[in-house]
Amino acid sequence: MRNGITKYLKFSNKLADEARKISLFYFKKKFSVINKKKYDFDPVTTADIKIQKKLNRMILESFSNHSILGEEESFKKKSPYEWCIDPIDGTKSFIQGVPLWGTLISLSKNKKIILGIADIPALDERYVGYSNTSYKIVKGKKTRLQVRKINSLEDSILNTTSPYVFANKSDQVSFERLNKKTKSTRLGGDCYSYCLLSDGHVDIVVESGLKAWDIRALVPIIKNAGGIIKTWENNEVYNGGRIIACNNQILFKKSRLVLNKKNPAK
Repeated sequence: MRNGITKYLKFSNKLADEARKISLFYFKKKFSVINKKKYDFDPVTTADIKIQKKLNRMILESFSNHSILGEEESFKKKSPYEWCIDPIDGTKSFIQGVPLWGTLISLSKNKKIILGIADIPALDERYVGYSNTSYKIVKGKKTRLQVRKINSLEDSILNTTSPYVFANKSDQVSFERLNKKTKSTRLGGDCYSYCLLSDGHVDIVVESGLKAWDIRALVPIIKNAGGIIKTWENNEVYNGGRIIACNNQILFKKSRLVLNKKNPAK
Protein backbone atom coordinates (compact mmCIF):
# COMPACT_ATOMS: atom_id res chain seq x y z
CA MET A 1 0.00 0.00 0.00
CA ARG A 2 2.86 2.36 0.79
CA ASN A 3 4.28 2.02 -2.73
CA GLY A 4 0.79 2.44 -4.16
CA ILE A 5 0.02 5.59 -2.21
CA THR A 6 3.38 7.08 -3.20
CA LYS A 7 2.46 6.60 -6.84
CA TYR A 8 -0.93 8.23 -6.34
CA LEU A 9 0.58 11.06 -4.28
CA LYS A 10 3.02 11.94 -7.04
CA PHE A 11 0.25 11.86 -9.62
CA SER A 12 -2.09 13.95 -7.42
CA ASN A 13 0.55 16.64 -7.10
CA LYS A 14 0.82 16.70 -10.91
CA LEU A 15 -2.95 17.17 -11.08
CA ALA A 16 -2.73 20.05 -8.60
CA ASP A 17 0.13 21.63 -10.54
CA GLU A 18 -1.86 21.57 -13.78
CA ALA A 19 -4.97 22.94 -12.07
CA ARG A 20 -2.92 25.76 -10.55
CA LYS A 21 -1.60 26.84 -13.97
CA ILE A 22 -5.13 27.21 -15.29
CA SER A 23 -6.67 28.89 -12.24
CA LEU A 24 -3.89 31.45 -11.84
CA PHE A 25 -4.07 32.29 -15.54
CA TYR A 26 -7.69 33.40 -15.08
CA PHE A 27 -7.56 34.77 -11.52
CA LYS A 28 -8.33 38.51 -11.35
CA LYS A 29 -8.88 38.63 -15.10
CA LYS A 30 -12.04 38.90 -17.20
CA PHE A 31 -13.75 35.57 -17.93
CA SER A 32 -17.24 34.23 -18.48
CA VAL A 33 -19.40 33.30 -15.50
CA ILE A 34 -22.46 31.07 -15.80
CA ASN A 35 -25.11 30.72 -13.10
CA LYS A 36 -26.06 27.06 -12.61
CA LYS A 37 -29.24 27.83 -10.67
CA LYS A 38 -32.44 29.65 -11.64
CA TYR A 39 -33.35 31.20 -8.29
CA ASP A 40 -29.95 31.44 -6.60
CA PHE A 41 -26.36 32.32 -7.53
CA ASP A 42 -24.23 29.22 -8.04
CA PRO A 43 -21.49 30.33 -10.45
CA VAL A 44 -19.22 28.28 -12.67
CA THR A 45 -16.41 29.90 -14.65
CA THR A 46 -14.30 29.07 -17.66
CA ALA A 47 -11.51 28.16 -15.21
CA ASP A 48 -13.71 25.63 -13.34
CA ILE A 49 -14.63 23.86 -16.55
CA LYS A 50 -11.12 23.86 -18.04
CA ILE A 51 -9.58 22.50 -14.82
CA GLN A 52 -12.18 19.73 -14.54
CA LYS A 53 -11.69 18.63 -18.14
CA LYS A 54 -7.89 18.74 -17.87
CA LEU A 55 -7.75 16.69 -14.66
CA ASN A 56 -10.33 14.20 -15.91
CA ARG A 57 -8.31 13.68 -19.07
CA MET A 58 -5.10 13.13 -17.08
CA ILE A 59 -6.79 10.60 -14.77
CA LEU A 60 -8.41 8.66 -17.59
CA GLU A 61 -5.12 8.50 -19.49
CA SER A 62 -3.20 7.16 -16.47
CA PHE A 63 -5.91 5.14 -14.69
CA SER A 64 -8.53 4.30 -17.28
CA ASN A 65 -10.44 1.95 -14.96
CA HIS A 66 -10.82 4.52 -12.14
CA SER A 67 -14.09 6.31 -11.43
CA ILE A 68 -14.22 10.13 -11.33
CA LEU A 69 -16.73 12.22 -9.38
CA GLY A 70 -16.34 15.87 -10.33
CA GLU A 71 -18.38 18.97 -9.60
CA GLU A 72 -18.44 19.93 -13.28
CA GLU A 73 -18.02 16.54 -15.00
CA SER A 74 -17.95 12.92 -13.83
CA PHE A 75 -16.99 9.55 -15.28
CA LYS A 76 -18.63 6.99 -13.02
CA LYS A 77 -17.30 3.45 -13.29
CA LYS A 78 -17.50 0.22 -11.30
CA SER A 79 -14.10 0.49 -9.68
CA PRO A 80 -12.76 0.30 -6.12
CA TYR A 81 -10.94 3.58 -6.86
CA GLU A 82 -12.71 6.91 -7.19
CA TRP A 83 -11.18 10.34 -7.69
CA CYS A 84 -13.20 13.29 -6.44
CA ILE A 85 -12.48 16.72 -7.89
CA ASP A 86 -13.63 20.23 -7.05
CA PRO A 87 -11.79 22.33 -9.64
CA ILE A 88 -12.35 25.59 -7.75
CA ASP A 89 -13.81 25.36 -4.28
CA GLY A 90 -14.90 28.90 -3.53
CA THR A 91 -15.86 30.06 -7.02
CA LYS A 92 -17.56 33.14 -5.56
CA SER A 93 -14.28 34.11 -3.90
CA PHE A 94 -12.46 33.40 -7.17
CA ILE A 95 -14.62 35.72 -9.26
CA GLN A 96 -14.38 38.46 -6.60
CA GLY A 97 -10.57 38.34 -6.42
CA VAL A 98 -10.47 36.91 -2.88
CA PRO A 99 -7.46 34.52 -2.68
CA LEU A 100 -8.95 31.87 -0.35
CA TRP A 101 -10.31 29.50 -3.03
CA GLY A 102 -8.66 26.18 -3.79
CA THR A 103 -8.60 23.02 -5.87
CA LEU A 104 -9.66 19.87 -4.00
CA ILE A 105 -8.41 16.46 -5.13
CA SER A 106 -9.04 13.16 -3.35
CA LEU A 107 -8.72 9.45 -4.02
CA SER A 108 -10.85 6.81 -2.34
CA LYS A 109 -10.52 3.05 -2.32
CA ASN A 110 -13.65 1.04 -1.54
CA LYS A 111 -15.28 4.26 -0.31
CA LYS A 112 -12.45 4.98 2.13
CA ILE A 113 -10.56 8.22 1.49
CA ILE A 114 -6.87 7.38 1.21
CA LEU A 115 -5.46 10.67 -0.12
CA GLY A 116 -6.44 14.32 -0.09
CA ILE A 117 -4.91 17.51 -1.48
CA ALA A 118 -6.16 21.05 -0.99
CA ASP A 119 -4.19 23.43 -3.19
CA ILE A 120 -4.49 27.18 -2.54
CA PRO A 121 -2.83 28.65 -5.65
CA ALA A 122 -3.14 32.39 -4.94
CA LEU A 123 -1.34 31.92 -1.60
CA ASP A 124 1.16 29.35 -2.95
CA GLU A 125 0.07 26.86 -0.28
CA ARG A 126 -0.70 23.16 -0.60
CA TYR A 127 -2.15 20.90 2.11
CA VAL A 128 -1.67 17.15 1.84
CA GLY A 129 -3.01 14.20 3.83
CA TYR A 130 -2.57 10.43 3.39
CA SER A 131 -1.79 7.33 5.49
CA ASN A 132 -0.78 8.83 8.85
CA THR A 133 0.77 11.93 7.29
CA SER A 134 -0.46 15.51 7.10
CA TYR A 135 1.64 18.48 5.98
CA LYS A 136 1.60 21.78 4.13
CA ILE A 137 3.94 23.06 1.43
CA VAL A 138 4.32 26.84 1.47
CA LYS A 139 6.59 28.37 -1.16
CA GLY A 140 8.35 25.02 -1.51
CA LYS A 141 8.88 24.41 2.23
CA LYS A 142 7.19 21.38 3.82
CA THR A 143 5.87 21.64 7.41
CA ARG A 144 3.96 19.08 9.49
CA LEU A 145 0.37 20.01 10.35
CA GLN A 146 -0.91 19.92 13.92
CA VAL A 147 -4.22 21.12 15.36
CA ARG A 148 -4.46 23.38 18.41
CA LYS A 149 -5.06 21.96 21.86
CA ILE A 150 -8.20 23.92 22.78
CA ASN A 151 -11.03 22.13 24.60
CA SER A 152 -13.45 24.90 25.62
CA LEU A 153 -15.97 26.59 23.33
CA GLU A 154 -15.31 29.90 25.11
CA ASP A 155 -11.69 29.89 23.89
CA SER A 156 -12.43 28.57 20.41
CA ILE A 157 -12.31 30.20 16.98
CA LEU A 158 -15.22 29.22 14.74
CA ASN A 159 -15.19 29.47 10.94
CA THR A 160 -17.71 28.93 8.16
CA THR A 161 -18.01 30.07 4.57
CA SER A 162 -21.38 31.68 5.30
CA PRO A 163 -24.48 30.66 7.27
CA TYR A 164 -26.48 32.27 4.44
CA VAL A 165 -25.58 29.34 2.16
CA PHE A 166 -26.58 26.70 4.71
CA ALA A 167 -29.12 24.10 3.62
CA ASN A 168 -31.98 25.67 5.59
CA LYS A 169 -32.98 28.32 8.14
CA SER A 170 -32.97 25.82 10.99
CA ASP A 171 -29.28 25.08 10.43
CA GLN A 172 -28.58 28.82 10.36
CA VAL A 173 -30.24 29.18 13.76
CA SER A 174 -28.17 26.30 15.10
CA PHE A 175 -24.98 27.93 13.83
CA GLU A 176 -25.89 31.23 15.52
CA ARG A 177 -26.39 29.32 18.77
CA LEU A 178 -22.85 27.93 18.51
CA ASN A 179 -21.48 31.30 17.42
CA LYS A 180 -22.66 32.89 20.67
CA LYS A 181 -20.66 30.36 22.70
CA THR A 182 -17.31 30.79 20.95
CA LYS A 183 -14.57 33.38 21.35
CA SER A 184 -14.56 34.54 17.74
CA THR A 185 -16.26 33.73 14.43
CA ARG A 186 -14.93 34.38 10.93
CA LEU A 187 -16.79 33.99 7.63
CA GLY A 188 -15.73 33.46 4.04
CA GLY A 189 -13.01 30.83 4.24
CA ASP A 190 -14.32 28.16 1.85
CA CYS A 191 -11.95 25.14 1.90
CA TYR A 192 -9.18 27.28 3.41
CA SER A 193 -10.94 27.29 6.79
CA TYR A 194 -10.31 23.54 7.07
CA CYS A 195 -6.67 24.06 6.13
CA LEU A 196 -6.36 26.66 8.88
CA LEU A 197 -7.89 24.21 11.37
CA SER A 198 -5.36 21.53 10.44
CA ASP A 199 -2.58 24.10 10.90
CA GLY A 200 -3.66 25.19 14.39
CA HIS A 201 -5.22 28.58 13.58
CA VAL A 202 -8.92 27.67 13.78
CA ASP A 203 -10.66 25.32 16.21
CA ILE A 204 -14.10 24.64 14.68
CA VAL A 205 -15.46 24.70 11.14
CA VAL A 206 -19.19 24.21 10.60
CA GLU A 207 -21.00 23.92 7.27
CA SER A 208 -24.36 22.73 5.97
CA GLY A 209 -25.36 21.41 2.56
CA LEU A 210 -21.94 20.34 1.27
CA LYS A 211 -21.38 17.90 -1.58
CA ALA A 212 -18.81 15.09 -1.69
CA TRP A 213 -16.38 17.15 -3.77
CA ASP A 214 -16.51 19.95 -1.18
CA ILE A 215 -15.17 17.82 1.65
CA ARG A 216 -13.51 14.48 0.79
CA ALA A 217 -10.04 15.93 0.13
CA LEU A 218 -10.02 17.68 3.49
CA VAL A 219 -10.72 14.56 5.58
CA PRO A 220 -7.21 12.98 5.63
CA ILE A 221 -5.61 16.41 6.03
CA ILE A 222 -7.59 17.14 9.20
CA LYS A 223 -7.58 13.62 10.66
CA ASN A 224 -3.83 13.16 10.25
CA ALA A 225 -3.22 16.56 11.85
CA GLY A 226 -5.00 15.28 14.98
CA GLY A 227 -8.46 16.68 14.27
CA ILE A 228 -11.90 15.17 13.77
CA ILE A 229 -14.38 15.73 10.94
CA LYS A 230 -17.87 14.23 10.86
CA THR A 231 -21.46 15.19 10.16
CA TRP A 232 -23.80 16.82 12.66
CA GLU A 233 -25.31 13.32 12.94
CA ASN A 234 -21.89 11.89 13.95
CA ASN A 235 -21.47 10.03 10.66
CA GLU A 236 -18.64 9.96 8.13
CA VAL A 237 -18.61 12.83 5.64
CA TYR A 238 -17.95 10.79 2.50
CA ASN A 239 -21.05 12.09 0.74
CA GLY A 240 -21.03 15.58 2.23
CA GLY A 241 -23.95 16.95 4.24
CA ARG A 242 -23.80 18.99 7.45
CA ILE A 243 -20.19 19.11 8.57
CA ILE A 244 -18.39 19.71 11.87
CA ALA A 245 -14.59 19.78 11.87
CA CYS A 246 -12.85 20.27 15.23
CA ASN A 247 -9.38 20.06 16.70
CA ASN A 248 -10.35 17.21 19.05
CA GLN A 249 -13.12 14.88 20.18
CA ILE A 250 -13.99 16.96 23.26
CA LEU A 251 -14.68 20.11 21.26
CA PHE A 252 -16.53 18.09 18.62
CA LYS A 253 -18.93 16.68 21.23
CA LYS A 254 -19.56 20.13 22.71
CA SER A 255 -20.14 21.70 19.29
CA ARG A 256 -22.42 18.91 18.15
CA LEU A 257 -24.47 19.17 21.35
CA VAL A 258 -25.07 22.89 20.79
CA LEU A 259 -25.87 22.50 17.09
CA ASN A 260 -28.33 19.66 17.64
CA LYS A 261 -29.99 21.06 20.75
CA LYS A 262 -33.78 20.88 20.57
CA ASN A 263 -36.03 23.62 21.95
CA PRO A 264 -33.16 25.53 23.62
CA ALA A 265 -34.03 27.50 26.75
CA LYS A 266 -34.76 31.15 26.04
